[in-house]
Amino acid sequence: METPSPDLVALLAKNKNIRVDVADPLGNIGSFRMNHLHPPFNNVLARRAVQMALSQEDYMRAVVGDDETLWKTLPGYFTPGTALYTEAGGEPLKGERDYAGAKKLLAEAGYNGEKVVLIVATDVGITKNQGDVTADLLKKIGMNVDYQSLDWGTVGQRRAKKDAPAQGGWNIFHTWHAGADCVNPAPYIALDAGGDTAWFGWPKSESVQAKIGNWYAAPDLAAEKAATAEINKASMEFVTYLPTGFFQMKQAWRDSVTGVVRAPFPLFWDVKKA
Repeated sequence: METPSPDLVALLAKNKNIRVDVADPLGNIGSFRMNHLHPPFNNVLARRAVQMALSQEDYMRAVVGDDETLWKTLPGYFTPGTALYTEAGGEPLKGERDYAGAKKLLAEAGYNGEKVVLIVATDVGITKNQGDVTADLLKKIGMNVDYQSLDWGTVGQRRAKKDAPAQGGWNIFHTWHAGADCVNPAPYIALDAGGDTAWFGWPKSESVQAKIGNWYAAPDLAAEKAATAEINKASMEFVTYLPTGFFQMKQAWRDSVTGVVRAPFPLFWDVKKA
């Protein structure tokens, strides 16, 4: 069972015939994805307002529960414990959350109570729980939330639409990224800031893109690390998207199954069933 909810994990663990363990050590990074094409998040000040108010701990407790061995706050974009992990420029996600400062930034961004369309896949626990936390967060900083409960298939269709939110588009959706996809910029589609060619949300930053280019040109690991630190700083400043934290999830399989390898994807060879 790939993604049992936290309350089911405890129940499964009580069964002596079931193994419960973290099969994917690289975990996941939660994602608060904003639409850069339309107000209010086409203005970086509005994105920074949410950034300074967002509590990753709230998201992680909602998604994973109170087992703090399974999650950590993440002042950056790259997978913890991997070679290019960095917290450079991650200060906006550290420390006390500043709701008053967020309200001030929203006012400077010209936000005046317009609806913010939050599309939430309520049939998937990870996205549903993140969406609920976001709805509360946005209300705390004075935003008018239009919470739309959808299934994941519909969110998948809606997030590809560039229409204005009032015409069937969106302002925010939640997902998560496999830690294996966040170890460096090459597979990391969520960090791409290429505008129309970028992932859903279509962020556009020449600075971020230039720094990603520097990583590709890096001749050795030291240069890669330096380039990644610059990418992290620039992406945090630009608020390409908001990571809601790093988390691992427990999987479950029958005790009669052996040879399960801890990896970010299923490896079926050498798995045996007694």
